[in-house]
Amino acid sequence: AAEEEVEEVPVVHLWGVATITHYCNCSACCGQWAGGGTASGTTPTAGRTVAADLPFGTRLLINGHEYTVEDRGVSGCWVDIYCDSHAEALARGMYQTEVYIIN
Repeated sequence: AAEEEVEEVPVVHLWGVATITHYCNCSACCGQWAGGGTASGTTPTAGRTVAADLPFGTRLLINGHEYTVEDRGVSGCWVDIYCDSHAEALARGMYQTEVYIIN
């Protein structure tokens, strides 16, 4: 008999209650690294890229949306979410929420 395929279900566990901020690729947000790629070498993409003190490629679940750690710049239980514009980054503000790691 053929082996039954088992679908892998992602395991999600709480990383912590993190401070959430937002950034874009401008000099106010990124200083000397403005306009460049991320610390991991990817092109920052809104809706995907976050900066966090976790290994590159770590997938995070924040308020029901999945992001990937591709950048640095913050330490501790803090996530900086990439936005397409400085106005959007400012408008999204700073808050605290539970952040989950997806394995």
